[in-house]
Amino acid sequence: MSIPLPGTYKLVNANFKSNQLFGLQGGGVAAGTPIIGRGNAKFKSEDTQMLWTLQVVRDANPGKIVRLNNIRAGTYAQPTGGVPGNGGGVVGGDAVAEWLLVPTATLGQYSIQTTDETFACSLSEGVDFTLVKLQATDLADAKQAWVFAPA
Repeated sequence: MSIPLPGTYKLVNANFKSNQLFGLQGGGVAAGTPIIGRGNAKFKSEDTQMLWTLQVVRDANPGKIVRLNNIRAGTYAQPTGGVPGNGGGVVGGDAVAEWLLVPTATLGQYSIQTTDETFACSLSEGVDFTLVKLQATDLADAKQAWVFAPA
């Protein structure tokens, strides 16, 4: 299965019918702003805090090493404090951060993992403002599956 092409996307969690988008809390532009789930129904074209540029850096096995750069803030999605840990948050930060993007068993869905494959970005609830957190990677967990919807 192929990885999405470089470009600008809304990242939609595959588990919830509310189409929760990967976005910066409150539209914040400061480094350290938490990344949360936000309902797609609330998305407006000017809501660039929920738009991400996918930069493909290189091939990896499995998947590809990528960067996720927020359109509004110019920050990169990264673990809080730059150090991944189980249950740790994901924030927009100034440092360039890399992720491993791996296809799941479901066509069009991807796991956003730390480059060592230990943790994946997960959304525990389909309620607005739920924090995106790192959880032990489980390709069968739909809460860790993301769809890259062209902006």
